Amino acid sequence: MLKFFPCLLPLVMILAGCAHEPQEVSDKPGRYESTREMMGTYVTIVLWADGDAHARRAGDAAFEQIARIERSMSDYDADSELSKINREAFERDVQVSDAMLDVLKMSLEYAELSNGAFDVTIRPLKVLWKQAGEKNALPDAAAIAAARESVGSGKIGLDARAKTVRFLKPSMQLDLGGIAKGYAVDQAIAELRRQGVAAALVNAGGDIATMGAPPEAEYWKVGIQHPGKRDEMLPEVLKLSDAAVATSGDYERFVQVAGKRYSHIVDPVTGWPVGHVSSVTVIAPSATQADALATALSVLGPRKGIELAGRLPNIEAMFIIAADGAKTIVKSKGFDSYLLQTEDRNAKGNSPGKQARRKE
Repeated sequence: MLKFFPCLLPLVMILAGCAHEPQEVSDKPGRYESTREMMGTYVTIVLWADGDAHARRAGDAAFEQIARIERSMSDYDADSELSKINREAFERDVQVSDAMLDVLKMSLEYAELSNGAFDVTIRPLKVLWKQAGEKNALPDAAAIAAARESVGSGKIGLDARAKTVRFLKPSMQLDLGGIAKGYAVDQAIAELRRQGVAAALVNAGGDIATMGAPPEAEYWKVGIQHPGKRDEMLPEVLKLSDAAVATSGDYERFVQVAGKRYSHIVDPVTGWPVGHVSSVTVIAPSATQADALATALSVLGPRKGIELAGRLPNIEAMFIIAADGAKTIVKSKGFDSYLLQTEDRNAKGNSPGKQARRKE
């Protein structure tokens, strides 16, 4: 989970669910900020615009892009495109939208890059572990094995030319939770560019993308939440411009069975929740990349995860392993280049305030 640092103000700015809009109509250039509840979390957009009319037009258009992706890719909405695919794709080829096609194509690419660590067909296993938490009993080996039969990106039949998807095994279901939010953030940033915005930041529950930098600044400042302490941040502070960042971890979302906590991130190969890291932070050119790779690296673990990050252009990663009060940090070679040094902490370039917490 990532948090904003305030811009020349104490760390008390954005509260969950609050919207910050101009109180008086202005036609002067300035900073505008708004937060809405979307995609099961709180989405904040901060931008510099020529005035209220420009800010509202650009902000509304960007929020609509996020709403469009939510309508398509929500697994809570029975009428969503994703729900239709999950119901019908084993029986027939299902026509998909351009956005869904993009996400599925990228999902298959990240599955191949990560040797199956990222897998959008993981839903049967995630449902199994959710039920384990509700029953307070671990799933048996037979149940895990049965769920794994329906998991695997190689079991997706995707025809990019016809824009159709087909499941090759029964009981398959997609879970886009590891990529859709990042994709929605990127679509919002793209819309802000189309609306003539030069500097903006979009934060969807910790998936953050930046465009440009605040006036008279070189970057945005973004803080990383401490994986073991809900209301604290790590001393590491990121400086970002035209870059994105996402963090995956078990400190906000997990399943508890017989008093033991299990991560919501499940290894598609073993069928068990990952247990070797507390959080993974990924910096990437796009929020889609950061979102997907944060999940993939969480499954791979520090050694293989850092190796993968090192093979990919413009990707940096940081693992935090926290246990028994101790904390170990493993970083890719270039990660420190995105960190503020102590003497830079008071420099201009801050982001808007305290990040809204993920809606559970």
